[in-house]
Amino acid sequence: MLIIINFIIFSALIFYAIVFYIRAEKCIKIIKKQKTNLETNCNKEIIIAIPCLREQSCIEETIKYFRKIAKYITIIIITTQKEEKENTNNDVLTREIIKKKILPKYENVCLIDYPKTDGYMADQLNYMLENLELILKRKIDLSNTYLALYNADSRPNKRTFDEVKAKINQGHKVIQQYSYCMKNYKALSNILKGFSIYQSNFELKTGIVNGILKSKLLYTHVVGHGLIINMETLKELGDFNTEFWCEDIYLGLQLKFNNLDIEPMLTLENMETPTKLKNLIKQNSVWFKTTSQFSKIYRDIISKGSLKNRLNGFIGCFNEFRCAINWLCFPMLLVFFIVSSILIKSCKILVADIISYLLYIEINTIMTIKLINILDKTNYKVSLKMILNVAIATAISNFGPIYSIITNKKKKYKTERGNYE
Repeated sequence: MLIIINFIIFSALIFYAIVFYIRAEKCIKIIKKQKTNLETNCNKEIIIAIPCLREQSCIEETIKYFRKIAKYITIIIITTQKEEKENTNNDVLTREIIKKKILPKYENVCLIDYPKTDGYMADQLNYMLENLELILKRKIDLSNTYLALYNADSRPNKRTFDEVKAKINQGHKVIQQYSYCMKNYKALSNILKGFSIYQSNFELKTGIVNGILKSKLLYTHVVGHGLIINMETLKELGDFNTEFWCEDIYLGLQLKFNNLDIEPMLTLENMETPTKLKNLIKQNSVWFKTTSQFSKIYRDIISKGSLKNRLNGFIGCFNEFRCAINWLCFPMLLVFFIVSSILIKSCKILVADIISYLLYIEINTIMTIKLINILDKTNYKVSLKMILNVAIATAISNFGPIYSIITNKKKKYKTERGNYE
């Protein structure tokens, strides 16, 4: 029986890798034909929103960068009184840096401070949306206005907003710029280098590949940073959800319930990977906690009003369930590989298991790097060391989910930023 189960898992790994290879190649052909549509003119307004909490190390450079790639687009920075409450070291507040070093220097940059000492990013964003006309001191036509949401350390591709304008002109209501996680790749340890590609694979596979091939049966998602959404559409959805930690996971399921497609961009953002394994585990635990609450989200969305497509919403929730199970259990299958081979006392089966796993990792790594190189015009090389790093990272990729289950934290972990020069 162990031999049969082992063979099924072995075959499934190979099959899954081949399917991903075929789909990624098909996606690449579409990308090469489609190319990146760029547009400098757009009759819709775009507003960039950047929520901040303890962002002293990066906010100046971020605004400087956005002013280069989005010269005339309004930027609203949202700070929070939570930072003042948590400021036990008497550091200079992010709000004060913005007032002294950013607002006097740049036109069309606004600041609003969330007045409460609790809440998360979604609360800050909703407060900004409620007070938008007061901030800008003019009337806003929500149907003709788009919100572009980014983090305080975001560095989207320099062609981003030209493509955003093109997508808006095509009539898309929800646009997503996906990321890969190699901005600080050279500074990472081997395991964290593996995680940077592991996470990049997830982003590109479920975001770019599934998004471009447009299958309603497969997992697709939006992400808080790089989300561009029509404000009237967002208002109809009830703004950002504040009851679950990851408002983007909740929003992604709302979109499915309401037959709203996610249009992927062909320009990427290159973001950082945490520099410490413990920080990465805590970050992953936050994402897993919301993903694992798929049934609560399903019930919550249904309880809040009329929906256009419950079946599509159910499929979306099922995919969240599948994602949570895969994230938690896949490394356990690798343990089963080893244990079953020992119990069977077969070196041949053990070698076959190892080869199938490494082939699975190799195909995923090669196609991930190929997609990054094509989309972001980079020249990363795949090496044996890279493949082994990804293999190790994948084998321990459920540490975050396990940490989430064991600790059951009630307070959301905030990702700490790197330093910017």
